[in-house]
Amino acid sequence: MTATVIRTVVLLMGLVCAAKSTCPEIDQIHCGTSDRCTRIRYICDGDNDCGDSTDEESSLCAVWRNSDCERNHAKCTRSGRSDCVTISTYCTLTDPPCEGTVDPRLCQMLKDGKIQSLNAIQMPTPPAPTEPTTIQPSIHVRNENWSEQFLLKLNSTIHHPDCPMLYTKVGEHCLSIFFIGNMSWMEARTFCQTIGGDLFTITKEFNMFATLLQHFTTHQVTADFWIGGRYINDTLGWTWVDGSPMPVGSPYWAVRHEERCTNRKISYDLLNVTLPANDGVCYNYVQAPRVPPMGHCSSLSYEYYHYMSDNSCFIKKSPLCVLVGEHPKQAQ
Repeated sequence: MTATVIRTVVLLMGLVCAAKSTCPEIDQIHCGTSDRCTRIRYICDGDNDCGDSTDEESSLCAVWRNSDCERNHAKCTRSGRSDCVTISTYCTLTDPPCEGTVDPRLCQMLKDGKIQSLNAIQMPTPPAPTEPTTIQPSIHVRNENWSEQFLLKLNSTIHHPDCPMLYTKVGEHCLSIFFIGNMSWMEARTFCQTIGGDLFTITKEFNMFATLLQHFTTHQVTADFWIGGRYINDTLGWTWVDGSPMPVGSPYWAVRHEERCTNRKISYDLLNVTLPANDGVCYNYVQAPRVPPMGHCSSLSYEYYHYMSDNSCFIKKSPLCVLVGEHPKQAQ
């Protein structure tokens, strides 16, 4: 093979690689040495998805996994709250950014779009500091605007003339949407009981849930809230604080993706039979708490558009309280 032919082959190989530089889906990443793309959530799952084992490289997996959250997730602390988010989300949140123990080289690897060993990841050189030119007075205007927005949100979440102090009117009920506090689930319930209520539950008026979500959207409420549901045991399952069973599934629980797929079943009560839906098609999306449960307390998380999700009871979230024992119109 002549030198000219060799150069031509190398050039063609470079063009082919360049053409394959983008994976077909946004949640995918290039493997280390093969031409494959694999999903980010498959990294360090114990399977050689790339074929070259780069997605299971030991030094990478040593920092990809952590003891705080499930695989592919990491603890993100921002604005006084700590939540488990995907590593991709951890690396892309900027205002404010996540504070945690994720190795910054993982974020750089995801930004580069290619699986690499830790030692091969090159971090960008930070720009040299520059002298400040002039003080921007607009920062004071932004602070004043932020204060006005905070006051408007405060008035719409813990104040209403038809409700006691710290409560506002949502539908026909008085709720305390205490977004300025963060505490564990048990602390949140104690707080609600101290101000004459209990953690929010949905037991009779199912349209109340839709009314609450609309209230959050209208008033730009972005906090995560504890509600009055918890996993008791394998016999009682998920139960509201008043002892009634919690609904599991649509339209309350958040939709999430699972690596394993399962069949969905349809029960025909009149025939007393249960059959697989759609000829036994296997689905990867679930609208229910995790089995077995990884968190034993229920919350409304902004990440999941304030649909229900299961969390560790010790994570810090805001209390969502409902007034107990009084009709909202009579509460003074």
